[in-house]
Amino acid sequence: MKVEVQSTKLVKPSAPTPNQHRKLGVSFIDDLLFSKHVSIIFYFQAHKRLHEIDTLQRLHRLEESLSETLALFYPLAGRYVKDGLFIDCNDQGVEFIQAKVDGTLQQILQGDIDPDLLHCLSKFPLQAVNNPLVVLQLNEFDCGGLAIGMRFSHKVGDMCTMATFMNSWATACRSGIHEVVPPNFELPSLFPVKEPTFIQWPALPFRKEFALATLKFSGLALSRLTAASNGSDSIANKCQRSRVEIVSALICKALISVDRVTKGLPRPFAFIAPINLRERVQLKIPTNACGNFFASFTASFTVEEREPSFSGMLNLIGDAHRNAKLKYAAIADAGTLCSTVADSLRDHVSMLSRDEANVIQISSWCRLPLYDCDFGWGKPDLVSNTSPPLRSAGLVDSPIDDGGIDAWITLNQDEMILFKQDPDIVACTS
Repeated sequence: MKVEVQSTKLVKPSAPTPNQHRKLGVSFIDDLLFSKHVSIIFYFQAHKRLHEIDTLQRLHRLEESLSETLALFYPLAGRYVKDGLFIDCNDQGVEFIQAKVDGTLQQILQGDIDPDLLHCLSKFPLQAVNNPLVVLQLNEFDCGGLAIGMRFSHKVGDMCTMATFMNSWATACRSGIHEVVPPNFELPSLFPVKEPTFIQWPALPFRKEFALATLKFSGLALSRLTAASNGSDSIANKCQRSRVEIVSALICKALISVDRVTKGLPRPFAFIAPINLRERVQLKIPTNACGNFFASFTASFTVEEREPSFSGMLNLIGDAHRNAKLKYAAIADAGTLCSTVADSLRDHVSMLSRDEANVIQISSWCRLPLYDCDFGWGKPDLVSNTSPPLRSAGLVDSPIDDGGIDAWITLNQDEMILFKQDPDIVACTS
């Protein structure tokens, strides 16, 4: 499928940002993160309500409601000033792209997915004005379906923040800006940068080395595995394994098998995952807090000649997750939080840089309200990432709301064939 850009413009806030809000310092977490853009795409089939809306009218309403929403989310329309460690909330606007796709949305919904196509549906334009923090792309398919891609700088927020923004924009478009709950941008004042901290994030490799697969773990399959795993061992450990931990363990176990075949010998294994810190620390965080407020946790071990069992892998990942939650739940002061998060991100970078190890990064967007994003023509039929150029898995709730999980897996091309043939993966996704 070919994606052809029809128009590009800057959409600015509907009202100027007050002078007292023009300069927003970054938090200590913002300072530690890379400034690369992260992407998410929302897909909408051509339902009756979508056909009833004139294309130009729909475009006008999307732009108008976006402008109104940016007046509340004013940092997103600003520009990051690296030397000053702040966001200049200068109302320059977000990049808004309109594009046409010469194909049908059904091809994507049925699993016919090309990583390069996803990249084109949410692309950072080379001619973007002064490096915008957010780029939004409205893609119209021949069948009448839509895909709304959002690419945002990690300096301005995490996926929880972006989910809040997208739902606020959708609410403003559907019901009016008066229905939107105003966001809160106090995290930088609560957790300011004491002194600049430099973390050298590894350069991402060229994307054509990778292949993408979407695996659908049904709610029924996960409930069976969860019931089986929450047996005597889990009860003895006083913990219950979550469906995200179940899927993560299945993916990791399969990758260890694949790595043994492709490399010819057992290599050390390392697992990396982010953890949302909202409602996990004793510190008082404002409701609807926007920005970056997460950490990473890792698990690593030496792979022996005998491959680990599923229960062994599940316990490793589940215990690492549980220990991370307990560690952050015990934090009661900002200084300890800052040092603990900084250490976790340094560990994250160190793991990614281990060429001698079998490393996978798994990010979960489960339980975020991504499928509540209704602009007035219904909720999304699918939500995806854009296949980042590193060995990774992105987990999203199933669109059919059965407790299942969609896993967007990016691996080396030679690994992907073997990974999709793994017996446990086949049994849980077929």
